[in-house]
Amino acid sequence: MIPAGLLPETFYPLTLTETSDNQGGVTSAWTDGTAFKGRLSSLSSNEIMSNNKLTLNSTHKLFCNYQTIDETKRIRNNDSTRYFSITGIINPSNANHHQEIFLTELESNG
Repeated sequence: MIPAGLLPETFYPLTLTETSDNQGGVTSAWTDGTAFKGRLSSLSSNEIMSNNKLTLNSTHKLFCNYQTIDETKRIRNNDSTRYFSITGIINPSNANHHQEIFLTELESNG
């Protein structure tokens, strides 16, 4: 595990849930999962270009201890001012020790 001091920020995985509106329709909303600690880093344009296959359209990388998470989820920061879609996940050596999650920042929580 990565020491807690190296993971200063709190993040939440978001799952898209659908509920019936009791009128034959469906309402979709993103719901919070269990909070986790991480470190968010911006990717430079050089990193994006040199890893084009891996980081396609990624703007950030999130380092965290191993999470059960996949590309269908989204990530938000602790104060809900930033939202990200997941573009890729690396589990180094498949060791379930830590992850590098590639993200694209969204303009809103939608």
